[in-house]
Amino acid sequence: MTKAVNAGWKLDSDDKACYIEVDGENEDQCEPIAIGSNENDSKDDDPDQGWRQWSNLPDHILERIFSHLTIKERYYASLTCFGWYRAFYLPHVWSNFLVEDATLGRMKYNYYSGWQPVLDHSRLQSCLLSVGHLIRGLDFRPQVSFNNMFQFMSLISWAMEQNARTSGCPREWVGCGSRIRSLNYIFPCNMALSEDPESVKLFGTGGQLLAALKRLMFCLTSLRSLSLIDLILERYEANHLLDEVLESCCLVLRRLCLVNVTTVHCPIMHIGLFLNLQVLIVSPQNIDDDVLTLLADSKVKHLTLLQNRYTPPALAISPCSAKAWLVVRRDNPKLRVHLRVESTTNAVILLQPEAPVASMIYQTPKTMITSDQLVAAVDAYKYTLTVYGHEQLPAGVSESTPVKGEYQERPDSLLVLLARSCSGLNALMIRECISASTVLLIAKSAPNLRHLYINRSQVKAGCDWPRSPEWTDEFYHWLQTTSRTLEATEREVSRILELPSWHMLSEEHFEMTSLTRHVAF
Repeated sequence: MTKAVNAGWKLDSDDKACYIEVDGENEDQCEPIAIGSNENDSKDDDPDQGWRQWSNLPDHILERIFSHLTIKERYYASLTCFGWYRAFYLPHVWSNFLVEDATLGRMKYNYYSGWQPVLDHSRLQSCLLSVGHLIRGLDFRPQVSFNNMFQFMSLISWAMEQNARTSGCPREWVGCGSRIRSLNYIFPCNMALSEDPESVKLFGTGGQLLAALKRLMFCLTSLRSLSLIDLILERYEANHLLDEVLESCCLVLRRLCLVNVTTVHCPIMHIGLFLNLQVLIVSPQNIDDDVLTLLADSKVKHLTLLQNRYTPPALAISPCSAKAWLVVRRDNPKLRVHLRVESTTNAVILLQPEAPVASMIYQTPKTMITSDQLVAAVDAYKYTLTVYGHEQLPAGVSESTPVKGEYQERPDSLLVLLARSCSGLNALMIRECISASTVLLIAKSAPNLRHLYINRSQVKAGCDWPRSPEWTDEFYHWLQTTSRTLEATEREVSRILELPSWHMLSEEHFEMTSLTRHVAF
């Protein structure tokens, strides 16, 4: 027969959770057992030592914590205590509202696809009534359930339309969506079912989903930032994509991102009509000389021409004419152009003749430095280029991969040419195999270089450079001596750059480093 035990939980004087098991006969002599306590714990601990409770965390820390949680996790966290319940309604917690397939949904069985997330209208309505007036940004990232996205956009558009009614808005919907300043929509255009990551089968959006998106954009009259990525529209749809945005946000929009609105040449003329636009990110097939003419008379300060894995190859796109770029440089001298490519294939940047290019960034693991591409870039942008580099690690290379390659096969001389020719170069990122002497020559040749990122595992100790007639005996001896070890090279480069803590990066740190932070906008 099971013996009954009197037991319970309590807090001791140090606020530790204690489990007390009371034997019926020795009820008065019981001792609490502190969970997690150690018999070696000192009994001379400071009794005045305070323990901060999680419920008393400052608001700015709670906002950071809640901003990393999903909507469901925020709800459960708000049930723990009153302090965290109050944090649920802090404004910055809802600075970005991420909408995915399963957001505010429930699972429903489909005979063809199995269990699928379906938007729960009661949950969505309750959520918008509670925090709709706090949302500052919408981020749509559908994967499969496009119907969920359509219904979500339709309901929140309807709620914002209630605020615009001349006859008065229902009290419960007052302010819903009024603080939204940014909208980000990424369409999953690749419908390939193959597990091969390079398999591409493109389908664009359109129909009712596009109509719901345009309705939502028309309701956002205070939009500051708009990002539409990989919509892959037909020409007639692309030509009218921004009609509603131009009508509602002509004066307030500051940042516009249009990536792959189409996969064919189709200039989007609307982008030159926003009067206070400052940052523009667009694919090269959606811009031409006429658009540049409009941008020359605008307030745009940063123009990024972005190519991703769904952008047509550079050979299939025609760059803007040198004459149009010269007009831009004359009428809008503060404009800076940034060229960037993000792809899993061997993609190259489409060069724009006479453009005021300030940065060239490759985020392609299979693209290596070639003489044709780099020499052309140096010749075109040697007076304006400030940032250049290849992010991510090259495909098939790891720390265990031995450093190999003769001097003639490596891009050492090309990188030194870049450092010498581009006097304004401020940030440089190198992932290819080079020698330690090349690192020294780059640091010595670039007068304004302040940020040098190098993959340590691909640096070969020693000097295999042929002696140049311009070098003195003293300089060549210094180059050979200092490049014998990577540690000596690091010390010398840190002295040249006047950065005491400079060092080469491990593969882990190199993978996490990005040149984007060196671009002004």
